[in-house]
Amino acid sequence: MIKRKKRKDIQALRSRTRRKSSLGIRSVRKSPFSVRNLFGKVSLCAFGKEIKEQVKKASLTIEAAFALPLFFFGMVTMIHFMDVYRIQTEHLSKLCQSAKEAGMYAYVVGGDGVEEITLPDVYKYKPIGGLIPLPAKWQYNKVRVHAWTGADRGNGNSEENKKPENMVYVTVSGSVYHKKLNCSHLNLSVTKVSGGNVSSKRNENGEKYHACESCSRGQAPASTVYITKSGNRYHNDKNCSGLKRSVRLVKESEAGNLHACKRCG
Repeated sequence: MIKRKKRKDIQALRSRTRRKSSLGIRSVRKSPFSVRNLFGKVSLCAFGKEIKEQVKKASLTIEAAFALPLFFFGMVTMIHFMDVYRIQTEHLSKLCQSAKEAGMYAYVVGGDGVEEITLPDVYKYKPIGGLIPLPAKWQYNKVRVHAWTGADRGNGNSEENKKPENMVYVTVSGSVYHKKLNCSHLNLSVTKVSGGNVSSKRNENGEKYHACESCSRGQAPASTVYITKSGNRYHNDKNCSGLKRSVRLVKESEAGNLHACKRCG
């Protein structure tokens, strides 16, 4: 009889355990750091995470409360300056057009005429509405143009009726001016010769070649020297400034003390 009762108790315990497992209820040891409900335990750490998330959301709300007004204020300020620039450009364009038209009709035949025309422009500008209402301001612009009076060509002594002045070519270190750009003094024909034979060479005028003051002063002729047909100097350096010509085009009256080249002028 006792064995039968034990078997019945064991079967009853098993049946209760199966029912609890089907309902999802588990036996959990009580802990001061956990809470048990019908479906398991919930740690207190979860409550801490929720509190942190709420704090983060609150901080974002405070930042937005400070940042949004500043953003809108900056946008309004930028729009204000753009509007000022637009209105100023419109007024200046109209003022310039009016000044040009006035300059066209300023000259009167037989009269003294007006040399300069000055047109003012005064307008009132009211800033666009924003967080702080601003008072209207007066703006002042001024445009000055020269009247289209033309030139009087009836007088033969006027500067406009003078004949164009002749242009000549000069070099930096030259002593003459040239009327032709293809003058042989400007277009140097450089020849490379042996330094030992340079003393026997002659230019087209029959002159001997002497040492260049720029690149060969106090020096003996190198194994190879450079000469020109029209010059009377030999050069140890092929990049010497004496072998190059920096030519400028100037008026003949600006040639100064330079005299005309015997070959081209």
